[in-house]
Amino acid sequence: MIDSNHVKILVCCHKESPLPEDDLLLPIHVGSGISNISLNIQRDDQINGNIVENISDKNQGFCELTALYWAWKNIKKIYPNLEYIGLNHYRRYFAFDEVRHTGSAIHRHVDSISNYKVDKHKLEKILSSGKIVTNSKAMLKCSVAASYEHAHNSSDLRILHTVVKELYPEYLDTFNELYIRTNYFYDCNMFIMPFNEFEHYCEWLFSILFEVERRVNTTGYDPYQRRVFGFMAEHLFTLWIMSRKLRIQPLNYIMYSESPKPYKKGIMEFLKYKKSIFKQNLGFKISKPYNKNLLEKYWIIP
Repeated sequence: MIDSNHVKILVCCHKESPLPEDDLLLPIHVGSGISNISLNIQRDDQINGNIVENISDKNQGFCELTALYWAWKNIKKIYPNLEYIGLNHYRRYFAFDEVRHTGSAIHRHVDSISNYKVDKHKLEKILSSGKIVTNSKAMLKCSVAASYEHAHNSSDLRILHTVVKELYPEYLDTFNELYIRTNYFYDCNMFIMPFNEFEHYCEWLFSILFEVERRVNTTGYDPYQRRVFGFMAEHLFTLWIMSRKLRIQPLNYIMYSESPKPYKKGIMEFLKYKKSIFKQNLGFKISKPYNKNLLEKYWIIP
């Protein structure tokens, strides 16, 4: 049943911003425990003014995951009949009313955010079919590992590999498949899924990330690089989907901003985009390793 007692989609906020009016959405102040402002919405460290189990003070590294942790440990105290849970961001929301074939994001002006509504009929159709909602694939020009190593600290990724190998060796083959032989992932940590699946996912996810956190030294990291655990979670979410062979329904997402990128329509733009993706995928397919038995060697530093 798609109503506000059975479905909640967290909307992660860290500052004042206009928000849609929809009873399925639950705006939540992430990092509220270390913030010097009050947003007058649900906090990620309290219920009704009382401190509850939380990791709000880890928000600089865990980003929107502090909302996930709060929901995992606490949301059923407020909504005991909850069956499905999701996550969006204060400027990013799943698009139920439009499909774009030239990228994941649909850009709209923030002034129109009050018009956003969750299409309950479409959402019910997706969820009743046994699928979970994800973003469309974030396509890369290289492997997931190479992309991460280019943008972040490569030693952190090797620590993640070691932790997964130690804690969940049954995931290792898929871990290598994702990081070394795949050139996409599902970004932004956005989803809508059954609550029982969410509970299993959170138990798995945080057991990995807390152990990685124990081993990673973020001293000297700038604010962007300190978001390391949020970045890792995007990949781990993809790993969870691949390993468990979950059925998914990818959706575009609406990105609200003060200066939205113009949308170039027409068949020529579509063909141009498809050509670039084809070339990108072909180049990756030619270059990726095919001997799966050698993938573990990737993580060995000479």
